Amino acid sequence: MASRRKSSLIVVSNREPYTIKRDGRLEKTVGGLVSALDPVMCSARGVWIASTRARRGMKVEVPPEAPSYTMRLVPVSTKDFEDYYDGYSNSFLWPLCHITLDRVYLRDRYWESYKRVNQLFAEAVVEEADGRKMFVWLQDYHLALCADYIKEKNPGLKLSLFWHIPWPPYDVFRACPHRREVLRGLLANDLLGFQIEAFTRNFLRCVELELKDEVRIEGDMIYTERGKTRVSAFPISIDYGWFEEAATSSRAERFLRRFKRERNLEGRLIGLSVDRLDYTKGIIRGLSALELFFEKYPEFKRRFSFIQIAVPTRVSETYLGYMETVRRKVYTINSRFATGDWRPIEYIEKKFTHQELAGLYRGADLLMISSVYDGMNLVAKEYIASQVDLTGIVLVSLFAGVSEDVPGVITINPYATENYADTIKMALEIDDREKQRLIKKARGYIRRKDIYRWVSGILREIRRIR
Repeated sequence: MASRRKSSLIVVSNREPYTIKRDGRLEKTVGGLVSALDPVMCSARGVWIASTRARRGMKVEVPPEAPSYTMRLVPVSTKDFEDYYDGYSNSFLWPLCHITLDRVYLRDRYWESYKRVNQLFAEAVVEEADGRKMFVWLQDYHLALCADYIKEKNPGLKLSLFWHIPWPPYDVFRACPHRREVLRGLLANDLLGFQIEAFTRNFLRCVELELKDEVRIEGDMIYTERGKTRVSAFPISIDYGWFEEAATSSRAERFLRRFKRERNLEGRLIGLSVDRLDYTKGIIRGLSALELFFEKYPEFKRRFSFIQIAVPTRVSETYLGYMETVRRKVYTINSRFATGDWRPIEYIEKKFTHQELAGLYRGADLLMISSVYDGMNLVAKEYIASQVDLTGIVLVSLFAGVSEDVPGVITINPYATENYADTIKMALEIDDREKQRLIKKARGYIRRKDIYRWVSGILREIRRIR
């Protein structure tokens, strides 16, 4: 279906906002970004450009119930998609930016496909812009080169890219053989957004050391012969109101009661982690701390159960191997400490709905985020928003962006196993008044700085630059 009218805003992401099912139905993609940008796109009558592995591209008017903007799907061949997405994006950039260099794997063909796919996205943007001055908002590390290709064909467009994952220090980034091309591609944007100030500092340092003869840096502005780029932190957030309402819904309450009953958790203290099965999430680190916790503090046996929800992610040897390592660790802990009808770790490999998660968040006394490196980690913010009874507490790795962004959380070092175990005990024994003080502080912050404020802040900044 053709677009109903020319737009003023173009969003570009690897993943589409609506999935086309086999029967032709459109299903909204789950995620905070789509939830936040969907109403913005409806208002702007914009175009959302994403990839498809179908042989032919298409345009679809969305949302299906009240078509307001155009979703344009750019066809990418199976080979190019594998090498651009599974290859360069996720076998190289992902571990590089998460400082897990032992997992980096790079083939020359990955880079060639990455360039080709970025060019495909750029061509679609230029075609949609049709020579007009517009705002193009690029999303994440899949599209580092896209702005440069766009500017070559339409220098009048205003471009911004938000880098959702961490940006590493220069000593790590220099492992990228295409580092100058990546930096130049990113500096074709008028505005570059990162999760926290630490990542903006890392990026500025990389530019300073790698492109020193080509740039001038003044504060958060980078000047090149082509123009200027502002670099700033915009910590991403969640739909606070939705999670608060979902946590108090009868559906979430029924789910929590059934969940506790089926797993013999009634009357026990409950800890929780919700992670993708990804090595950056530090699941093994958290499990090791729990193993030492039960060893040092046996009085918590039968009193405390920990729920580890591990959502299966990318299908590759690296991730399947990590999954098996996690399973073995859980088995070891449960074999060692389980008694009667109680086991310390309830391990679940399943993707829950956000409604169900809101119920679990509300019912859990403790949330653990053990990431070894993380851009933000929205699970922590979802938990805080769902804590309507003010009974929970949050332990957050100091290597997750949320530890720098949100007040009222307790930071832990996932590598300091004994201290981590001791902090779990402290958190479970903290008095109610202090617990309420901390969670109220965190909730107030996220209520003010929700996903809608994140979107409006970036749009406001690009208008100011414009």
